[in-house]
Amino acid sequence: MINDEDVLAVRNATNIVGVISQFVPLKRVGRRWVGLCPFHPEKSPSFSVNEEQGLFYCFGCQKSGDSITFLRELEGLDFVGAVERLAAKANLSLRYTDADGGQYRKRRLQLSDLVERAVEWYHQRLLVGADAGPARGYLRSRGITGDDVRRFRLGWAPDGWDELSRALRVSDDDWRDSGLGLINRRGRQQDFFRSRILFPIFDPQGDPIGFGGRKMQGADGPKYLNPGSTPIYDKSKVLYGLSAAKADIVQVQEAIICEGYTDVIGFFQAGMGRAVATCGTALTEDHVKLLTRFAKRLVLAFDADGAGQAAAERFHQWEQTYELDVVVANLPDGVDPADLARQDPAALRAAVERAVPFLGFRLQRILAAADLHRPEGRARAAERALDTIAQHPNPLVRDQYLLEVSSHCRIEVDQLRQLLVRRASGSATYTESGRRRDRADGRAGARRDDRYDRAGRQNQQNHQSQQSQQYPHDRHDGPGDWHDRDLADFDDDGGPVGRRGGNGPSRDRSPVIDLRDARRGVHDQVERDALRAAVEAPDESLAWLDPVLFSEGPYRRAFGALLAWPSLADALTATEDDDPEVAGLLRQAAAEQTDSTMEDAFLRLSQEAVRRVIMDLRQTALGAENPLALSERLSYVVGLQSTLMSDDSTGEAKLQAGTDLLAWLLDQPEGTR
Repeated sequence: MINDEDVLAVRNATNIVGVISQFVPLKRVGRRWVGLCPFHPEKSPSFSVNEEQGLFYCFGCQKSGDSITFLRELEGLDFVGAVERLAAKANLSLRYTDADGGQYRKRRLQLSDLVERAVEWYHQRLLVGADAGPARGYLRSRGITGDDVRRFRLGWAPDGWDELSRALRVSDDDWRDSGLGLINRRGRQQDFFRSRILFPIFDPQGDPIGFGGRKMQGADGPKYLNPGSTPIYDKSKVLYGLSAAKADIVQVQEAIICEGYTDVIGFFQAGMGRAVATCGTALTEDHVKLLTRFAKRLVLAFDADGAGQAAAERFHQWEQTYELDVVVANLPDGVDPADLARQDPAALRAAVERAVPFLGFRLQRILAAADLHRPEGRARAAERALDTIAQHPNPLVRDQYLLEVSSHCRIEVDQLRQLLVRRASGSATYTESGRRRDRADGRAGARRDDRYDRAGRQNQQNHQSQQSQQYPHDRHDGPGDWHDRDLADFDDDGGPVGRRGGNGPSRDRSPVIDLRDARRGVHDQVERDALRAAVEAPDESLAWLDPVLFSEGPYRRAFGALLAWPSLADALTATEDDDPEVAGLLRQAAAEQTDSTMEDAFLRLSQEAVRRVIMDLRQTALGAENPLALSERLSYVVGLQSTLMSDDSTGEAKLQAGTDLLAWLLDQPEGTR
């Protein structure tokens, strides 16, 4: 772990608006910055940033935190990685409490720095090297300009077997671990890439971690060459172009996935800078997990139909597991995105705009290739379509596509449904872990339903238990229990509007419960506004507010944390693990803006407090042996309420009544306030 003092120094040196603005366009509104949330799709801004306190909060999805949290959530970094990222930008050095962890991260940084040196050496060789002339000519023929070369830092690996090694002069361990080369039989360093155009690969944070190399026409070896796994590079987990594309991906909530490096460049040229590519491997779940940090829609810009049944099932499962939309760009057959970007960029953009769901794309291919003019052709097409539809895990989605097949193949949809059920009952699919999952196992479904029912009953019991603990006076312990009277129908100002018991009239309790619930909502809003004002002006709040004005609960604890710690950051650090609800309220209050003065917050809080006190006193009197003993206290507080609530009272009189109420509350014994 990193030394706590260094973490605090990084927080203080980081401008959160500068960090977030790299991913989210922000607009100043009053004392806050607002924009569209990068963590969930939305059309109206609900994402708020408090520059002064260094905090963000989304009122839509409730994500919140500081600049470290933001990087962790958006870029998938761990705590140390996020702090290191911010420290590097602030030019701050860090001290580690864990020697092993520090050494591991230091090693990664060393290797990344070495790859960075190689990126620059190869890049300059492509730009000015005499031997790179054919490579520059090839790139021009593919429509890749000098600006593109510089933007993506493309390079050229010369034919010599150790030219990079002699230029960098590093240890054998560094040479191997970086993936830049190997140690040959003679014990000498040898370059991994030779006579290839190089495409540097960066991690999501923009640090270089490896290369992909394309051979020149007529050269030996595979068309594309990727190194094996290294301590900083694993092709099954990295995506080419992500560091350059992630800002656009976050903005649009969509990522375009290609097969080739030049395809990515083509999409950027066509104005769609949200394209990435796999690095010599099929799309994996790790790739999908990585992309879900930035997008909720994946556009496949390759031959999705050739992915095969196993891949298709993975795509469908990923859609369901990660709540993704997987769609397929409507590209012309046999045309690479890179070529289409050069020939007709408008057509490439249209292909993405007209992307269709993955299952729909596969069915279109089946139906387009079928002979739908003859009964035999329609039957065969329906059978192939049913096999494809059966792979989708969602029965509602399956049924929608059955309707389409029914229309095209002129077969009754009920008949197709029966055929689909028979296929499902006689087939089994495989999850990625290799375990068989029988679609027709109704007993497993029954067990799941039973588990959900039990969980639902348990949740209901837990909820009722929580309510009885939070609102003990709302219990109903039996017809003859005194709790049946303690809701003795108070109005929203605490005054009684009727009483049960004896031979008097009885009123139904339901309207009273609704009234209390409505009051509770207003009460929570008042306490929230007061906490917001306290976060915005902590020094001023000391002169006006006190925890005793808040009801027992998270808002009182949150205000108490503000008083207990010298700064909001300290209060957040103290409550993050011990009381996360309080930490969430503090971050939310910091992200909101209030137009209320501290006097307004004090008055409204006092008005709610006096309502609460009167109701508590009256309820206590109902269960007391000598209710008259409470009459003096009740009369005094009712008098204060009259001043606080009256439209005839001056502002000065109301403030004095609030001050007197606060003094009275502070004089009450602990546990009776």
